Amino acid sequence: MEVLSQSQIDDLLNSLTSPGADLEEDSGSIDPGAKRVKEYDFRTPKRFTKEQLKIVSSVYENYSRLLSSYLTSMLRLFVEIECTHIEEQRYSEFNLALPDQVMTGIGEIRFTGSTEENNVIIMDFARPIAFAIIERLLGGTGDGIEIERDFTEIELSLMENVFKGAFPQMSDSWFNYFELDTLYRKIETNSRLMQVIGPDDTVVIIMLDVTMKDLQGRISICIPAVCLEEILKRIDLQNIRNLRRINSASDKERRELVMNYLQESELEMRCVVGRAEVNLGDVYYLSVGDVLQLGKPISDPVDLNVGESCWFHGKIGIQRGKKAIQIQEVL
Repeated sequence: MEVLSQSQIDDLLNSLTSPGADLEEDSGSIDPGAKRVKEYDFRTPKRFTKEQLKIVSSVYENYSRLLSSYLTSMLRLFVEIECTHIEEQRYSEFNLALPDQVMTGIGEIRFTGSTEENNVIIMDFARPIAFAIIERLLGGTGDGIEIERDFTEIELSLMENVFKGAFPQMSDSWFNYFELDTLYRKIETNSRLMQVIGPDDTVVIIMLDVTMKDLQGRISICIPAVCLEEILKRIDLQNIRNLRRINSASDKERRELVMNYLQESELEMRCVVGRAEVNLGDVYYLSVGDVLQLGKPISDPVDLNVGESCWFHGKIGIQRGKKAIQIQEVL
């Protein structure tokens, strides 16, 4: 272990406390061939795989189109919405990133077997987007204006109607994967009072970029990880059942196809009356009228073989002047 001198210690402390430290020089000293280290927060481990997040991304890409059509028809103004980012984080981080004054709708996710706990869903409209929507609903141009004040009762009433139409659109976007309902509950304008989710609970944040004329903003959707995990788990089980059903149907079709081919096959059938062992010399001297003992009573049934296997037992007789065998037992 190397011991630093007092001058080296002073230089190290000065470099750490210096406000004008040159970061580029520090980054330039890193070995290019060294392995890069990725930060990982063990307090909030990742709970979803890339495949699961792809499902969520697909759902909210569809929701972006539905919400875009809904707002366009309501405002009589083209609104473009695009799902751009999905990430996991703690609810406290999401809440602290919001300004004090917000336009947030709080709703609920319902599906078979769900409970009210942790089934909350939060949708936050950026203030410029919210004011642009309100302005357009009141007959304005929808260009958006920067207003630093609380929302009035009339503005809250208008936005409440927007949320009442926006939340059900979300259940339609999930329909291809899972049947659930998304219901609007209330509006919240103070982010510090939104204690509907535990501060240390993991949530999934979906970011939707919104463009209205020359105005750009965001809509943030927050879903508790516990609720989303339950939905994705049921989707996996549902896919497994569907796959088994499809495989079962495919197996049945294959069996029917094989049997159809086999039914057209030609097989040799032989009636075995009995068996006897004789020498080759005796066979050589056999002539008309000789009798071979088969070691089997005449009343016993005979064997009907398909190929080399005995499939049936029957009785020999005559039908319409021809020799025949009546099947008495299927083996």
